[in-house]
Amino acid sequence: MRIDLHCENVEAAPGLHEYVARRMRFAIGRFHDHIRWARVKVADVNGPRGGADKRCVVQLRLRNLPDVVFAITQLDVRAAVDEAAERVSRVLAQRLRRQRKPERLALGGGLPTPA
Repeated sequence: MRIDLHCENVEAAPGLHEYVARRMRFAIGRFHDHIRWARVKVADVNGPRGGADKRCVVQLRLRNLPDVVFAITQLDVRAAVDEAAERVSRVLAQRLRRQRKPERLALGGGLPTPA
């Protein structure tokens, strides 16, 4: 699985790429069979004005499911990446759980037949 990192208006601090890759691999590692690739874009949306302006946008291309795309904004780049990693793990678990549910019902896991 490939994880691409793009930095926009944010200086790529030493170790940022490795940090993002490590956090995302940990968050989505158990789902690697369902993911074609991941893209993480980190941007400073307010520039020098300050404020909650570090945005982390995550896009996942999944196999046989719609893409997952969302953005998290925080004061710090690493905080945005951390929150995005937690959210991507929850979203993937939820999507895969929904995908499997109809299969279980079709295999006889539904309501019992009346006697």
